[in-house]
Amino acid sequence: MNSLEIKAAAKINLSLSVTGIRGDGYHNIDTVMQSVSLYDTLTVSRADKITVECGEMSGERNIAFKAAKLFFEHTGICGGAFIKIEKNIPDGAGLGGGSADAAAVLAGLDRIYNTGLSYETLSGLAARLGADVPFMLRGGTARATGIGEVLEPLPALRDCFIIIAKSEQKPSTGEMYSALDRTEYPQPDISETVSALESGSISRLSGTLRNSFSVLWEDSPLQRILEGTEAAAVSLSGSGPARFAVYQSRATAESAEKVLKNKNIECFLCCPAEKSLVIE
Repeated sequence: MNSLEIKAAAKINLSLSVTGIRGDGYHNIDTVMQSVSLYDTLTVSRADKITVECGEMSGERNIAFKAAKLFFEHTGICGGAFIKIEKNIPDGAGLGGGSADAAAVLAGLDRIYNTGLSYETLSGLAARLGADVPFMLRGGTARATGIGEVLEPLPALRDCFIIIAKSEQKPSTGEMYSALDRTEYPQPDISETVSALESGSISRLSGTLRNSFSVLWEDSPLQRILEGTEAAAVSLSGSGPARFAVYQSRATAESAEKVLKNKNIECFLCCPAEKSLVIE
């Protein structure tokens, strides 16, 4: 096998609680992550050296390059990869686009070079690249604790439609955590979201979706617009700025999508996805 095409899904945080800062400077979190049908498309091929093509984010600064370099360092293989990324997931939006790309590269190179790395090994490599990357190897619906690397699979989210919208900008994720450290913020009870997922009730789930970072986005015009679209729930993903709204019917979601597009707001109509990576 010399080449693969991989679709790498975005994620949203159905609920997210920042539970405190660790001694190493990272933050502990408790969150429920959900894959959604918004994908970057990667072509990963054998090559003599590592090359990443991704518009303005081409080259060594792309996390996909770092993922490939880590794979070859770990396996000891004297090889390379040509990686072409078609971006659809907005950058810096709290949707895990870079993490999804990194996971796709690790999984793709494992197949192309037939290294047969275990999930545990791949997950360990993924954690070295970023807290969200281990989740992106499998995706679906999962509770994540620690810095996000400790995963517990949950019942799949079904029978709803999700609109992701982005119209605001934010500082880096690190700066967002620093701002949160200086602010009193809520710690959502993630067990409520887990219990609602286990019940299979979208109505019950919608009442549990909360995010500690929301305190930094209290005056959000986008939040108010989404709340006016008959959404069952509206919340923030990651540290923002992307927000998502949950709908129980496609017709209501499509109507909301028209409202957002008429206001020139970048938005995506999605469904829950059962896995992060689709490898062809």
